[in-house]
Parts: sequence; C-alpha cells; structure tokens
Amino acid sequence: MAIQGSPANAALTERFHAHLSRSNLTPDQILEQVDSSFGEPLLITAAGSVIAGFGNANSDLDLYAIVPDEVASTLPLMSYPEGSRIDVVLHGAGQVTKRYEELTTTHWPPAEIGPGDLGTRRQVLDSVSRFGLGLLLTGTPEWSSWQRRLDAELSGWISSWYAAEAVRKRIAARVFAERKPMVAALRIGEALAAALERRAVERGERYFKPKWLGEKLRKLDDRDGLAAFELAMCPPASPDKVPAYLAQVGELLDHYARDVDGSAWRVRLSHARGTEQYEFGESRLVTRWGLRTLSVPAGGPVDHAKTWTFALDEEWHPDVAALFVEDLLWLGVECPV
Repeated sequence: MAIQGSPANAALTERFHAHLSRSNLTPDQILEQVDSSFGEPLLITAAGSVIAGFGNANSDLDLYAIVPDEVASTLPLMSYPEGSRIDVVLHGAGQVTKRYEELTTTHWPPAEIGPGDLGTRRQVLDSVSRFGLGLLLTGTPEWSSWQRRLDAELSGWISSWYAAEAVRKRIAARVFAERKPMVAALRIGEALAAALERRAVERGERYFKPKWLGEKLRKLDDRDGLAAFELAMCPPASPDKVPAYLAQVGELLDHYARDVDGSAWRVRLSHARGTEQYEFGESRLVTRWGLRTLSVPAGGPVDHAKTWTFALDEEWHPDVAALFVEDLLWLGVECPV
C-alpha cells in the first residue's frame, strides 16, 4: 500500500515523515501495524497529537483504521516497532457510517437531552474528527473521498459542541455561586476554556483534545486568548475572591460568546445515574449510590417530576438547585425548536 497525499495536507505529511525519521521507521512498517483480522482496511489515517502538530519525540503515533467487519472495542491496539509506540484504533465501517449520519442529520444542542448523551456525542466527535483531521495513508476510493469531505464539515460540529458546553458550565457556576463558591469558580473556568476552544476552532485549530488548548492558542499567536486561558486555569484559592473572579470571567464569556444564539435553548435537569428517593416523614430523601443523601421537603417539585426544564436565565426552584449542588442531578442544554 502506498501513502496517498495532496498539496492540501503537506503540513500533515511533513509531520508524519519527521516522526518516522526520528523513530527510524518506514511508511510500510507503519501500515503493517494495522491488523486485518476484521478484514482488509478500507481506510487508514495517521492521527493524534503528532499529526496535529503538538507531539514530541516521545509521543505515540495514532492510526485510525476503518475495517469491513464490526469490532467489539475501540480501545487502542499497541505495538512498538523499533521501540516507537503506535496505537491502532479499529472502527467497523457500519459504526463509522452510523456516527457520521448522526452528525449530519442532527443539530447540537439536540431537541431533548439526557444523561449519557454528552458522553456519546463527545465520543462520536472524537472518533470522526480523527479521521477528518488525520493524514490519509491509504484507502479505497469511496472511503478516501469520504475522509476528504469531512474537512469541510468538522468545524461546525465541533464549534457547536463547545458553544453548548460554555453555556452549560456557566449555568452550573451560577447555581454553585452561593452554596459552593469554590466549585463555581472551577465551573466558570471550564466555561471559559470551552469558549476558547471554540475560538481556536474558528481560527483553524480543530484538534478535539482539550489538553492542547494552550498550545493551540500559542500556535495561533492569540495573546488575548492565552491571557484568558491562564485566568481559566488559575481560579482563586479562597472563597472571598470568587465573586470578583466570576464577574471577570463572565465578562470574557460575554465577549467570546457574543455570536452564539442561545435564544431557543433551555436547561434540562434530570436525576443522575444511581439516584433513588425514599419517603421519610414529611421529607423526601434523595440518595445516590448510597454515598450521599439530601433531604428536601415532601410535596415539592422533587415529588412530582423526574426532569425539570428552565430558561437559560431562569432561577431554579430551591429544592432542585439543592439537589444539583449535591451532585444528585444531571445538567444538560437542549434546543427544542
């Protein structure tokens, strides 16, 4: 199999060959690491931090491959040719097709969201974006064409993910502010990081891995973004400094999210996994995994509903807010229209 290339991916090709040179490997040795137990590969891309431009001499090289048969797990299969680590991640063609169709036929935030949806969407974006942003090494004409087509579609999907995450984390910070201010500071910092990820995406840095945010901003020579990133990563060490921090980060969020139209969005809260309720006199005990329990008055909203929806700027019922602060509720953002 010969590596396919084009002028459009010259930078990726250069990074790939530089990594091979450091590791004393050849392209054929790389391709030999992909197992054919699930059929001959339909597509192989080199992906990960090395190809994205953030790797170093000790980084492993990721190979993302599509095979005809379905695979039970997408855990990486590791090999060490010439002592250099290579992680091969196999995807069944049917699974990839399903994930791609999900991205192309749905919007984010979705019309209705529930526990588990965030993890699923993150996994879909991670795997599909690895193919789209990776270096095409070999593939059938059909799958090679699909891989190249992804490039024009990824930015919108990733940007919408980070926009919703910034809103979700900021709302969480607002609810935590009075009850657990230190947690509120962490959450609004995460909101700012999500907004900065979106900013990086719009400027061309689309690698879907949060640990590289600082490097993305440095690569873009985004000094304002780097200053905001430092603020997001350095929350105050004492509760008395949290209000000023929330206000400062809030102003930056207003700036970075000024073009996000969340007018049709709303918050959905539902019981976190492992949550159960028990009657106890005039109270309702809500417990999760038997490890934490909160008592709320009987006859309130906890008695009558399993989920609650609020406008983004709407105040929550105190009982609902109390459950959320104690990690008994799950928070999502949805767009019903």
